[in-house]
Amino acid sequence: MNPEPDPRRAGSGSGRTVGTPPDPETRKVPSAAAPIQDYRQVYDGVALPVLVIDPVSWLVLDANKAALAQYGYLREEFVGLPVLEVRPPEGRAEAERVMSTIPHGFWRTTAVRHVRKDGTVFTADVWSRDTEVDGRPVRIATIHEVTERVLLQQELQQAQKMEVLGRLAGGVAHDFNNALSAIIGGAELLMDQVGDDPEARLDLESIQTAANRAARLTRHLLAFSRQQTLRVEVCSLAQVVERSVQLLGRVLEDRIELRTRIDPGSGPVQVDAVQLEQVIMNLAVNAQDAMPVKGILVLETRNVSVTPEEARGMPSVSAGDFAELVVRDTGTGMDEITRARIFEPFFTTKPPPEGTGLGLSMAYGIVRQSGGSISVDSAPGAGTTFRILFPRIDGAAAEVPSPPRTPLPGDHSVLVVEGDDSVRQSTASVLEGLGCTVAAAASAEAALASLEESEWSPDLLVAALSLPGMSGRDLAYRLQTSHPGMAVLFLSGYALEGDASFQLLEGRRGLLQKPFSVELLSQAVRRVLDTPEWDGGTMESFHR
Repeated sequence: MNPEPDPRRAGSGSGRTVGTPPDPETRKVPSAAAPIQDYRQVYDGVALPVLVIDPVSWLVLDANKAALAQYGYLREEFVGLPVLEVRPPEGRAEAERVMSTIPHGFWRTTAVRHVRKDGTVFTADVWSRDTEVDGRPVRIATIHEVTERVLLQQELQQAQKMEVLGRLAGGVAHDFNNALSAIIGGAELLMDQVGDDPEARLDLESIQTAANRAARLTRHLLAFSRQQTLRVEVCSLAQVVERSVQLLGRVLEDRIELRTRIDPGSGPVQVDAVQLEQVIMNLAVNAQDAMPVKGILVLETRNVSVTPEEARGMPSVSAGDFAELVVRDTGTGMDEITRARIFEPFFTTKPPPEGTGLGLSMAYGIVRQSGGSISVDSAPGAGTTFRILFPRIDGAAAEVPSPPRTPLPGDHSVLVVEGDDSVRQSTASVLEGLGCTVAAAASAEAALASLEESEWSPDLLVAALSLPGMSGRDLAYRLQTSHPGMAVLFLSGYALEGDASFQLLEGRRGLLQKPFSVELLSQAVRRVLDTPEWDGGTMESFHR
């Protein structure tokens, strides 16, 4: 039996161990100083696409294998092709202008659009330099595809822009809600005082109608900025869409054919079902407007799983299991500029006064506040497809009970602390109308001073979360420490999410979102006073 060769030896019977210089007579190894003659092999071995271009005619003289693979040409097709052919038609005039001004030497162009033989477009950084080959001047261009990098940058810029717009919209809505609370409350109080005077009642009804319409607009702004109160519940996405389909049957015109592909097992998801129905309604009405003659609207639900690789190409989506809602139409579609702005508040393609530009921004805010994502795919003449993803959760759908509506028993003392004069006065007037003894203050410090002077012990604190100086939250904790039986009703133009909401609303505390009607304020007061240990649910914001 022949012995196995020793792995420490370079070859059987050579007697040479690893590390021993090879015998130049038995193994030809080129010297490190010897020049490489076959540059074609090196050129084709470069991982990045490289083009050799004539700097006068701007024709492609050569392309390495990576360039042929990148652009999809055969070598004989690429050689002799004008370099402008690798740019999309709409960008060739600008590319020609740039080429005419490129200085001699090194030049770098970033994030330019190139086109492959099959028409697909990608984004690339291009480095080029003048040199000579066989005495002939040429320009060597190296192409680095950066499509994914550019998309990520665009997504980041869009997210930052939407965040800034959200803060601006939320701030405007918050301040406007203070004024609306006073208008709505004052109009309802005056309605009780004017009796049967028809002219006065007509004027007040006009005020109420306008104020309620304004309240709906601010609700849309708060939805976009993700600062509204959502009544979250575990529900079946399929059931929510089926309920919406029943409503759409009465809303859509006969020229629109409504088709559904609903998977009964879609979900469960954790959303505000009423708000989600509003999202579906807005998307459907917009689709109808995009199909002026006739068209098809498709609503589809299904369960999907997103892999880490797929998530990298999807904004605001992480890998995991989702319930997907697709709203697709055969309408006129949108160009790239319109598509980039459709979720911005007040952006609309409709002439005034047909659209406010808040429908899609509200849909965006509701979906994002519910932990979902919404994206759009559209092109002129190719229709529009909205895709909404909600994380699937473990659990069964459950109904949320309505708040109890028991009468307000006995006489109660209430301390109202609100920095806005009109809201403070109207709130105090409503509470006095309910038979309460009311004291009011414009700040937490003023309220504390008043209580120390009078040794008065209120049954209920109605306080704005946002106050000058000490916040309403800190005031409530301080007063409930010294007055353990006191209930608290917070007023806010914003909404609280997650743990912040649960911590704020522990015990006998409630949250009422501005603007609110007399009825909702009365319900909220009854709820916190009538339940010794309230479960901490939130009151709904006023909308009609």
